[in-house]
Amino acid sequence: MKLLNAKAAIMGVILVCVAAVLWVSAGKHPAEAKLTYSQFLASVESGRISSVTILGSNSGAVTALCRLADGNTARTVLPADYRDALRTLQDKQVNIEIRDSSSEPLRLLVNSIPFLVLMAFWLFMMQRLRKDPRQRLLG
Repeated sequence: MKLLNAKAAIMGVILVCVAAVLWVSAGKHPAEAKLTYSQFLASVESGRISSVTILGSNSGAVTALCRLADGNTARTVLPADYRDALRTLQDKQVNIEIRDSSSEPLRLLVNSIPFLVLMAFWLFMMQRLRKDPRQRLLG
């Protein structure tokens, strides 16, 4: 009976983790426009971008969230060395905010899901071995 409760608890944890990942990924605005780097620079030059939030990253390319002059938002990817884009933004007096990408909401939860699944599996196996000592791996 306790084994069924343990299985149900583990499945519950896994389902909650999967639901959290789906919620986080669905929380991103699907209607958000995506700009190529060239389109982004052209929009900056023409004055259609009022502010930019650059999400810093150690992985090379950098995500930038743009607030357009008409109130809409757009997303683009900047190269690892985006000095030219930054200079153009400053020349056009665009409001620039630079954030660490790890400060995004629920980032810790999304990054910890593999660990939580592994821990749930480990607890399940430990519970199972405790119930039936004949199933020991080495003896």
